[in-house]
Amino acid sequence: MKRKLVSVLLVCAMAVTMVAGCGSKAEEPAEAPAATPAPAASEAPAATEKPEATQAPAESEAPAAASGEFVKYNDIKDGLGPIPKSDKTFQIGFTAKALENEFWRMEKEGAEAAGKALKEAGLDITITVAAANGESDVQGQEAVMKDMINKKYDGIMVAPIADTNLTAAIEEGVEAGIPLICVNDKDANVDLPIVGADHKDTAELAAEWIATKIGGKGQVAVVQGLPTAEAARLRTDCFVDYIKANYPDIEIVATQNADWDRTKAKDVSATILKQYPDLKAIYANNDTMAMGVLESVKEADLLGKCLVVGTDGTSEALDSVKAGELSATINDFPFYQSQVAAEMLVRKLSGQDVPEKIYSPHAVVDADNCNLSNEEILGWKGFTVE
Repeated sequence: MKRKLVSVLLVCAMAVTMVAGCGSKAEEPAEAPAATPAPAASEAPAATEKPEATQAPAESEAPAAASGEFVKYNDIKDGLGPIPKSDKTFQIGFTAKALENEFWRMEKEGAEAAGKALKEAGLDITITVAAANGESDVQGQEAVMKDMINKKYDGIMVAPIADTNLTAAIEEGVEAGIPLICVNDKDANVDLPIVGADHKDTAELAAEWIATKIGGKGQVAVVQGLPTAEAARLRTDCFVDYIKANYPDIEIVATQNADWDRTKAKDVSATILKQYPDLKAIYANNDTMAMGVLESVKEADLLGKCLVVGTDGTSEALDSVKAGELSATINDFPFYQSQVAAEMLVRKLSGQDVPEKIYSPHAVVDADNCNLSNEEILGWKGFTVE
């Protein structure tokens, strides 16, 4: 059963655990008009929404939180109302992944923008972002988080590099009584609230887009991120499962790890292209790798013949789509994802009950919609404090 692409999908709710496979999940909504400026031009909505496996409640987040299901930010934001005014001082930390990756620089910018907007709205708040030195610097990231714990931050947003590298630090933060919320990625051992991307839906959007563009038949390959990261596993597995379930004439001929690295992605995709010269498309788990794949496609003189689809919506990827080179990216709107996480943590610190699992926004960006801004896509309203 094929589903139609959805271009504006927004979701959110703070989570105890992330979805662990390719089973049913809640779908994402579109968001509302922006007080906070969008960092880069983005995408336009696709024509129709796909059906939801689980419909989140429109005004009350409690049932979803109680049932352990993710909910969509737009479904719960009106019910949450304005952020409660508080005379407390909030020192919030964000233990991010490596800022060498533009996705995490955009997460950082979004968190800082949230701090500025909330301060202008009347809260005494500071949001400090620190990150590891590289995508595989798991020990460095643990040191960053432990430093925030030792400095007794009021709350910490955290995005683990791998499933377990921050387990000890997270347990230390929980023991210290510091409210924590995961951003985009979760720890495998400690249940925490989360604002995260719907990796299953991201993968399925990419799969449907590719399948439609290649006419439902041909050879396709996948370039996977770091295999110890849940996002990489879900994006790969759910992409493959969706193709197998819906397009029997499409053959997944290769799935290769490139560990989120551009050079590795270029090398492994070059090898795949030599083995399968009739390859119709390559799906990369993030845009950094997609740009490496694109280099190998261009060098093989296959631009336009072998589609390349990434994930994240980095500015380089969006510029490449506009230039007619990268075929598409699934934009996860990291600038807004971290803002939603900051909002939920501040609400909790202010004494408000909030959902524990929230999906963040994403949408397909291709040549048809790449000239619209994030503001136009999301209609982000910013924050109201009362």
